[in-house]
Amino acid sequence: LQEWELVVLGKLKWNLAAVTPHDFIEHILRKLPLPKDKLLLIRKHAQTFIALCATDFNFALYPPSMIATGSVGAAICGLQLNDGDRFTDLLAKITNIDVDCLKACQEQIEAVLVNNLRQVRRQQQQSNPKTVDELDQASTPTDVRDIDL
Repeated sequence: LQEWELVVLGKLKWNLAAVTPHDFIEHILRKLPLPKDKLLLIRKHAQTFIALCATDFNFALYPPSMIATGSVGAAICGLQLNDGDRFTDLLAKITNIDVDCLKACQEQIEAVLVNNLRQVRRQQQQSNPKTVDELDQASTPTDVRDIDL
């Protein structure tokens, strides 16, 4: 059955080996001067941003390299590992993307994240209206970055 599927795909001239933003992450991370212990966390956050971009139609026109680079930039910025625009300029140089376009993509990724988090919080509040005291006692943040002061 699989052989026949390959025959049909070949006759239709469908190329199923599409390049995705995930294909660029390792290449980008290898060229950044970052501590090795932070790479896993940056990779994880960038992959989350890429998955988030896949759910928003605004990113359909972006090339995969732009989404990957913007996601890595957003991850570095969100984890507060950068010093100003140095990493943004370096990311633009590595991928040969215009700095302004990269910043716009990164800002759009961050905006989608903020909107998504707001929707999740709104849904949680509507489905489970508890008092503030109950919420404080019932849950504790699993990560220091989850604490809003």
